[in-house]
Amino acid sequence: AVVSTQSKGVKRPASNEEDEEEEDLYEKQLKLSVEKKRKKKKKKKGIEILPEDPTLMEEGDEEKRGITYKIMKNKGLTPHRKKEQRNPRVKHRKKFDKALKKRRSQIPDLREQGGSYGGEKSGIKSGLTKSTKLK
Repeated sequence: AVVSTQSKGVKRPASNEEDEEEEDLYEKQLKLSVEKKRKKKKKKKGIEILPEDPTLMEEGDEEKRGITYKIMKNKGLTPHRKKEQRNPRVKHRKKFDKALKKRRSQIPDLREQGGSYGGEKSGIKSGLTKSTKLK
């Protein structure tokens, strides 16, 4: 007679009681190793993790469900962000460039004078007076 086990679909011939005892021992060892791995994950992450196979939980064992990633992060509704907003270095570089452009429009850049004085670039306007009259 061929007896199938629940673990990974392995089929073994059951000839006598010794084989059945070995099979039970194998099942127990498999459950122990799965539980050990689960506890190791739980300890590493610091949270309770649900078992992958619900059949591993015993009937009398009523534990609370573990939390999900979504609950753990608690982000809620967040708006979509541009790629440059997600990188602080790039964000501040763009912000600085924007401020430089704004400043350049307000204050003319200093130009170094080359050679001798060649007069005003825009020419001298005879009708323009930039002085205040004294009373």
